[in-house]
Amino acid sequence: MTTEAEAAFLDDVGLRVRVLRTARKLPQERLAELAGLSRVTLGSIERGKHEAGILSHLALAATLDVPLSLLFEDGTELDLLIRTLPAEK
Repeated sequence: MTTEAEAAFLDDVGLRVRVLRTARKLPQERLAELAGLSRVTLGSIERGKHEAGILSHLALAATLDVPLSLLFEDGTELDLLIRTLPAEK
């Protein structure tokens, strides 16, 4: 059973992934494919309903071209996340 604090953490991580994905203009299906995940799994992560392993998050961070820590940093504002994205290649 997930505690309230754990659920809030999963929601926050999922929101960060979604914001970074949309800032990159990547459809869910494409990010999932590039990261080696199913679209259903990625959708669950973004909704905070999936306790994904660290390797899944590592693949997402690498695909989004951000440090892994950026997905987990408590208190990171979403606009700051977008501003820290590397320039488009």
